[in-house]
Amino acid sequence: MMMLVNRLRMAAHPDRIRILGLCAHADLTVCELAKILDLPRKRVVQHVRLLAGADLLFCSGQRPPLSYHLNTGRTDGGLVQLLIDLLPDDDAYHKQDLERLEASHDSCSKGTAASS
Repeated sequence: MMMLVNRLRMAAHPDRIRILGLCAHADLTVCELAKILDLPRKRVVQHVRLLAGADLLFCSGQRPPLSYHLNTGRTDGGLVQLLIDLLPDDDAYHKQDLERLEASHDSCSKGTAASS
C-alpha cells in the first residue's frame, strides 16, 4: 500500500500531471517538455526524476538526449493510465500543452522536410 501512496504523492503536482499528460502522447526530452510547459529546465529535470523514480515515467536510456514516455508496462493495475484518463478534456492547461506539443512537432517535421 505504501508504494501506491508514494506513487500518487509523486504525481500529485500540477506540473507533474502536465508532464504525464504530454508523455502520454509522445516521447519527449527535458528540453522539449520545458519549452512546451514554459517552465525552467531545472524544474522539469526535478519533476521528471521524481516521476521516473516512482515508475510513472520511463527513460529511453539513449544518449543524447534522453526521452521520456509513460511507463505503462508495469503490473500496477493501470495507475498511470488511470491518471491520464482522469485529465479533464476541457482543462485549459492540458489543451494548451497539447497545442504546443502539436506545434512543436509540426515545426520539427517542416524543418526536416525543408532540409531534405
